[in-house]
Amino acid sequence: MLRCSGLPLLPGNSFPELGRTRYHKSHHFDQWNRICMLADKKRPGIGATPLTPAEGPEYCLPSLYPPRSGPLLPSWLTYDKKVLCFHAYFQETLSEVDRIPYQVRKVKILYYLEDDTMQVSEPRTMNSGIPQGCLVTRQRIPRPPPYDGEFTSLLDLNINHTVQLFDRVYTVTGCDEFTRSFLYKLGVSVPESVEPPTDPNTEARKQQDAAKVAKRPAYKVDTLGKFLQNDRKVLRFEAFWDDRNSLFGDLHELEVLYHTSDDTIEIKEKFPKNSGRDSSGMFLKRSRLPKKFERLPVLGENTPITVLNVLGGGLKGGRYINDCAFIGKNEDDCYKDCDLVIGRSINVYGRTVILTGCDSFTQDYYRTKFGVEDFTPILGYSVTKPGPMVGYRRERILPPYNGYGSHEDSEGNCKTVEPKPPKIDFRKFIVYDRCNLRFGARMISDIKENNDRFFVITYYLSNDTISVYELMIRNSGFLGGEFIKRCKMLLPNQDIFTPSRPKCYQASDLYLGATVILQDHKFNITTADIFALQFMEGHCEEFPLSNVSRIVQKIRSALEPIYKKYVAKNMGKVVHKKIDDRSVATVTYEDVRDMLKELLGDQIVEQEIVTICRFFSAESKKADLCDRELVRSAIHGELTRQLWDNIERTKEHIYHLDPCNNGYTSAKNIITTIKACRIPLDNALIDALLQIVHYNECGDVEIKDFLCILNPLAVPCKPLQPLNIKHDVCYFTPYKVTGNLVEWDHLLSSIDLESNLSKQTS
Repeated sequence: MLRCSGLPLLPGNSFPELGRTRYHKSHHFDQWNRICMLADKKRPGIGATPLTPAEGPEYCLPSLYPPRSGPLLPSWLTYDKKVLCFHAYFQETLSEVDRIPYQVRKVKILYYLEDDTMQVSEPRTMNSGIPQGCLVTRQRIPRPPPYDGEFTSLLDLNINHTVQLFDRVYTVTGCDEFTRSFLYKLGVSVPESVEPPTDPNTEARKQQDAAKVAKRPAYKVDTLGKFLQNDRKVLRFEAFWDDRNSLFGDLHELEVLYHTSDDTIEIKEKFPKNSGRDSSGMFLKRSRLPKKFERLPVLGENTPITVLNVLGGGLKGGRYINDCAFIGKNEDDCYKDCDLVIGRSINVYGRTVILTGCDSFTQDYYRTKFGVEDFTPILGYSVTKPGPMVGYRRERILPPYNGYGSHEDSEGNCKTVEPKPPKIDFRKFIVYDRCNLRFGARMISDIKENNDRFFVITYYLSNDTISVYELMIRNSGFLGGEFIKRCKMLLPNQDIFTPSRPKCYQASDLYLGATVILQDHKFNITTADIFALQFMEGHCEEFPLSNVSRIVQKIRSALEPIYKKYVAKNMGKVVHKKIDDRSVATVTYEDVRDMLKELLGDQIVEQEIVTICRFFSAESKKADLCDRELVRSAIHGELTRQLWDNIERTKEHIYHLDPCNNGYTSAKNIITTIKACRIPLDNALIDALLQIVHYNECGDVEIKDFLCILNPLAVPCKPLQPLNIKHDVCYFTPYKVTGNLVEWDHLLSSIDLESNLSKQTS
């Protein structure tokens, strides 16, 4: 019966597989307590004291050897984690590769002492082109025939020996120090390591790599230190870019950011509210900004290292050499932090950006590094116009006018993508609506028949336009009617094909005696409407030829040296007449005109003479501007033709406009009533109605007379033959100059030379 370390074996417990020399870990088990024998705190191991029977039967190790004659510890515990490493190689045939018959593959053979297993692995190399790694997994490897029943052991492995593992033959070339010392302790002689043969495949690949031309020389620029020192340190400047010289250009407000970690610049644009611009605001992406930009750099131009030449026999088999002295290196001409100063401009790829201010961090940075103390911001600085720019808007340079459409439309097409109708002066339109100046003129032409044609030139004060209408003269051969449509008239002798608007005729350019050229037709203004004369005299600051005081001063200056002789010479033209129960010394208009022409010659025009005669007129009252009965007949004819009969509504509307009218209302309320009650009267006929209606001392219209004119049944008028209301009734009512009388004494008293001469004589 077998005994375990001298102790009797309990019945019912036997060890199978007797005769084994090595045990598995599971064989060492406590059969009495059903626990692992090594679970106790006293564990035998490598370098530990062997257990004895005196320490207790539970610590005794079962063994097949007699007491005190077998190994003290099992091999798996004795040689745990002890592995022998051998270096070897094997040759692999390459029949399909040209000029490379085989290749040498280097491996490592690992021998595990605890269970005599082996593992073969090939170290991985870059760009080998073959799968590498574990070639033979860990296992016990059988010997080749005729030793099929045996396994490869440690004695089969030694330097400069061959061993066949499965279908490959490995040649051992060396081992590590632990393997060599272990074999020495076993009494095995270990030769010196040998060099493995050269791999032809590897040599061929090296030759191919050496013959290749380097596309990019190997270099490394270390910027980590600068990045770690200046990371998140950004200099912030305020700037602007003036682009108003270009088409649709504007003044752009910018923010310049300088990153000190890598010397890059980033520019963002600040958009005002409701600017209408759809953009992210990025003016320049973060990058290094060159000071001068002429072209894009060639591939490989901006590199830290320059390649000088090629060494070796031509391109094949040669190599590049770097410029170690940096002889051919280009200077990095990019903006740095020292180039950014308030008031200085930077070139952003052709765009001039001016720095105007910076934040507090930037000020501290420049104060510490460069010693700068002046950080005064620049307000309102302009590129093309230095100085304050608040409220300054330079006029855009427009292309020349091409002749299509009006100048206003052409400007609108050039200023915006979606042109809008030209804006009108609404305030001027409200003030001068229906205020038209009418002048009578005759054409000046080389054709004799054209000189007898009479025209009416109408100037519309609301929008400064002019229209020309020809009055029909019987048996003249001309039909009359509209001669020139209403539009703005350009002054002659000027180039219209320019970017700026050409000058047009103004109201002050039309006066009695003036010669105007309207669309290549020359006209001489001979007379004017009464309203036109009154308007020019009422706005004498805009019409200097209708300024009475200025005309009198001109006459005084010319008459002062010859006053006595001149007055005595013309006393025969003075006629005393009784006007309004008083005797008045009068002179006719023709005589006054001759005297002023003789005195001043070309220095006085017809407009000034008419103004003087109107101001010093000796007539008691003026005749009706229009025939009352003719206007009433025309109004009744229009109302009858349009079937209008709503006099009660007209009375009600007048009452609502002015409840306390007391029988009179303003002319403005009369016009509002006519428009509101839809009375079918033409504008020219309304003007004639306001001329014939009765007024009181305050200038208000008598309501009773106004309603009487609109009521054909109240006061019937005689029938009227068909006529053109605009031209036969009230289109043009010229001022009658011929035959008017001028008060001579009033004129001389205004000149006031008699008293001055009396003082000088005394």
